[in-house]
Amino acid sequence: MGEVFVRLKRGRWPLSKGLLVEALLPLGVPLEAAQAVAHTVEERLKEEGRKEVGPKALRQVFLEEVAGALGPEVAERLSRQTLPFEEILVLRGKRQRPFSKGLLAQSLEEAGFPLKEAHALAKAVERRLREMGVKRISARRLEELVAEEVARAKGKGAGERYLKRQAFAGELFVEEEGGEPRMPFSKGILAQSLMGIGLSPEQAYRLAREMERALRQEGRRVVGRTELRERVYQALLKEVGEEAARRYLLLRSLRRSARPVHILIGGVTGVGKSVLASALAYRLGITHIVPSDAVREVFRASLSQDLLPTLHLSTFEAWKALTPGLPREESHEARVLQGFLDQVARVAVGLRAIQERSALEGTSIVLEGVHVVPRYLDHPHRGKVLTVPMLVVLHDEKLHRDRFLLRDRETGHARPQEKYLKHFPEIRLIQEHLLLLAQEEGIPVIPGEDLDEAVEKALEVLVAYLEAQSPEGARA
Repeated sequence: MGEVFVRLKRGRWPLSKGLLVEALLPLGVPLEAAQAVAHTVEERLKEEGRKEVGPKALRQVFLEEVAGALGPEVAERLSRQTLPFEEILVLRGKRQRPFSKGLLAQSLEEAGFPLKEAHALAKAVERRLREMGVKRISARRLEELVAEEVARAKGKGAGERYLKRQAFAGELFVEEEGGEPRMPFSKGILAQSLMGIGLSPEQAYRLAREMERALRQEGRRVVGRTELRERVYQALLKEVGEEAARRYLLLRSLRRSARPVHILIGGVTGVGKSVLASALAYRLGITHIVPSDAVREVFRASLSQDLLPTLHLSTFEAWKALTPGLPREESHEARVLQGFLDQVARVAVGLRAIQERSALEGTSIVLEGVHVVPRYLDHPHRGKVLTVPMLVVLHDEKLHRDRFLLRDRETGHARPQEKYLKHFPEIRLIQEHLLLLAQEEGIPVIPGEDLDEAVEKALEVLVAYLEAQSPEGARA
């Protein structure tokens, strides 16, 4: 029998045993016992013939199995929590939306926290909400809880500054060009633009604050978009030099251009594609990130293993589904690459459809994943977008291995390192093949050893593509 899916209002997702384990570990349940319970829950749902299960029904099954295996006391403590597969709703007036760690982390970044700290704080807030058993929470109360976590991690003053960060919002307005409505000046948005050119969050927010302070000291209530852009450009010239100032203008022109950008980030598992994709998307104001694994999961859910067998294995194991049809004289390396490329070709059908739709709608997107191989992703509307491909690699084999150990810990063993390390030679073989393809097609290679350096290199690549499209530069 196939996978069991958890059905939510916003779609359905494969049941993750890792989420069940994640709920039990903070209660002091040993890892092996937690994994056993998670496995029992999954097997019970399959035996009952459930292909889909709602959060309420999953909660009941989970608590029953915990009570039977770990005792009623553990089940009682667990029942007081909001479980990882259950949504927490944030209420703002009459509207409500699901709590999102990503959106909270973005808010914390806008408040000046570095990327890693912002994500750690957002994770701590979610953990606290779930331990409290929160199902619904007002936006104001959520703000207070976030401030408390900030104060706990960075001191009382930091928590107070977080709460007061919007005290002056709306007093200063930016007048758009072409008769568009005025928008409140936002230090966060300006700082985001400055981080987009490679400035650190601290430096970006300091410049944004100085720009706001200068405008207020002049008694300005309204500043034109063109004037603001020129003032920022001049401040960057003085502060960090001509290269960063030029990059700012180019990236601003990109964000306001009617022509969307499609960033294609390829690379094998464990090299840091997802983190780079999130960092780039945030800095460039791109709201749509599409992991190729998500497209593969959709195909897996709708197409049987008999029809497309390679889709139902990991990329580094896909060759096993082709083995019966491969010539015996084929080497293991050739089989691995053939299986990998077969899966890439299947997933590329969905990735191309996403690109075409986004091109027609004028939407910028970031595609990331091991299946993002540019030679498979050409589409008839490519001329409507700026396509920027890049490949993330880890040359250091030891660091690559260590990444799997780190991810294993961070995901609560939902993505166990053993599977990846067992097939590490195949993963490295696929990386070598992708490197060869990149060299043949002139695709920029981004070293993944350091996130900040990877973001900097990726921005350089993007600026180079922009300059190739607009040789006269953004100021012309």
